[in-house]
Amino acid sequence: MKKRAMMRFTALLLCLSCFFLTSCDEDDGKGYVFGYDISSNPGSLDPQYASDRESYLIIGSLFEGLFRIGSDGNAVAAMAESYTVSDDGLTYKFRLKQDRYWIDVNGYEKQVTADDFVFGFRRLFMPETRAPKVSEYFCIKNGKKINSGEITDVSQLGVTADGKYGLIIELEYTQPHFELMLAMPAAMPCNEEYFIAAQGKYGLDAERTPSNGPFYVKSWYYDPWSNNNNNLVLRYSDKYNEHDEVTPLGLNFFIEDDSMPDFEDGTSQSIILSGSKAKDYLGSDYVYDEFYTSVYGVIMNVKSSVFKSEQLRYALYFATDRSAVTMPFGYTAAEGVVPLSVGSYREYAGDKAPMKPDEIKARSSYLKACESIDKSDLHSISILAVQGRDEEIAEALKGVMQQWQAKLGFYCSIAFVSEDEYEEKLAQGDYSLALAKLNGEYNRPEAYLGMFTGNTLKYSAMGDSYAELIAQASSAKDENEEYELCKQAEKMLVSDGRFLPLAYVTEYFISTKNCENINYDAFTGQIDYRNALYFGD
Repeated sequence: MKKRAMMRFTALLLCLSCFFLTSCDEDDGKGYVFGYDISSNPGSLDPQYASDRESYLIIGSLFEGLFRIGSDGNAVAAMAESYTVSDDGLTYKFRLKQDRYWIDVNGYEKQVTADDFVFGFRRLFMPETRAPKVSEYFCIKNGKKINSGEITDVSQLGVTADGKYGLIIELEYTQPHFELMLAMPAAMPCNEEYFIAAQGKYGLDAERTPSNGPFYVKSWYYDPWSNNNNNLVLRYSDKYNEHDEVTPLGLNFFIEDDSMPDFEDGTSQSIILSGSKAKDYLGSDYVYDEFYTSVYGVIMNVKSSVFKSEQLRYALYFATDRSAVTMPFGYTAAEGVVPLSVGSYREYAGDKAPMKPDEIKARSSYLKACESIDKSDLHSISILAVQGRDEEIAEALKGVMQQWQAKLGFYCSIAFVSEDEYEEKLAQGDYSLALAKLNGEYNRPEAYLGMFTGNTLKYSAMGDSYAELIAQASSAKDENEEYELCKQAEKMLVSDGRFLPLAYVTEYFISTKNCENINYDAFTGQIDYRNALYFGD
């Protein structure tokens, strides 16, 4: 990588003027442009509306909320200079930093105030925003009622300004991990003046995407009909750098189907790999961190004509012996839903299945299921999987399928489809079985278990008693209570059979050895480049 320039020609043109301005006798690792490949064009850089990981990644470099995610996965103060929490845990009072500004590529400049947070939260709850994460913030006073339309006056939301730099947030009920939630994209500020001027295109192009964080969008080019030169170019914010140093000159995000070529030729300096693809990059030529934040399992469509039968689900559960399945490199047999890097939950809950494999119970349950199921329906079942993502773990899944065949006479196949088709089929309930990779968006067990309470996996969702356990866990008074409630919910989910855990995934965030201070959050997919350094070629 060249200082203040990238190897790729399009990026080089953007950085060339900066290259000739560089003149330092000793390389301190600062002033470089870092590259990184993303797999698809971000859907929206509007924090309240965004939902995909590519958008989250870019938003994390552009916006700064009251908190940010630290290198240990916990929330640390960002825009919040200080804050207090009332004794009952229902009122948060913040003093904001007074040295943060909105900027954009057009030269816009305005100070960030408490009103920007008020407007951001109001947008989050307005029904017309259709914010995908809004339900996670229903703990905020009147938020749920505003979102449902029961209250139409958004000024009744429990988020108010106390002068120019004071912010008060009132909750309906306690939320022990509220600071963590305030670091998520949905809780970012939004300047009302800028939003209105964007005329419905807020966050959809470089000219209408503001920043109050360490970087801003200099350019954004995407041609869906071309695989060449699709990229987002970010440059550091002078206004942010005045008070908190930003060491890179900028970031170049290349929209590529295959990230390996750019990583191997030095166009990008970091990559996320799992399984055997990571094996060759875990030596001394690279630096890496490993995370266990994903879990693979088979989800069952309980609204289908076949798997609405709990006896059939029990049959597959009792017929599955993970200890007899060979796992590929980077995968560990899983008995639970919540993976290993989520707080200390697995240490608390253990990793033993609530019920052991039992061939006799499996056969008995299968015979009972067949009494109420048309056998012709059992001969056309396939397990939905994502092409280009799931092939390696699918080999382990075949070992489970062989157990089903041997113990029950139950046959099925694996159907690989594109990721878009997979998501569409899951959303429409057009599947019987699906190989699912669960990634929590924050570092709590509820982020995984909560997927089975509503729309995320609605055709495999549990009932009201399960949802109540998750709600109680989310408002628990301490971690022990939270973990105990989650343990009960996890046992209920796995014992029901609608999610059959298969493997925990080891994910590696790998960088070239001359990089330092690049921090990756495996839950949100965000990468913190604020203090990134690069030492030589």
